[in-house]
Amino acid sequence: MHVSILDPDALGLPEHELALRQWMLDWYDRAVTEGHIYSTYELDMPTAERLEAYFKVGLTPGDGVDALFGTLH
Repeated sequence: MHVSILDPDALGLPEHELALRQWMLDWYDRAVTEGHIYSTYELDMPTAERLEAYFKVGLTPGDGVDALFGTLH
């Protein structure tokens, strides 16, 4: 049986945690598509915390990719 990470009853997670998971999946897909990371990428805790902060302030997953991998001016 396949369980969706977005099904709150299946995982028992609060809705905001499910939204964060979906945001991170969208961020990952965008980062792979743009060539910033490869499909074998393993997220470390400091980066996960940084991405969660981007989510909390309302950045889109695309903005999160730009913020993490963009060129500093």
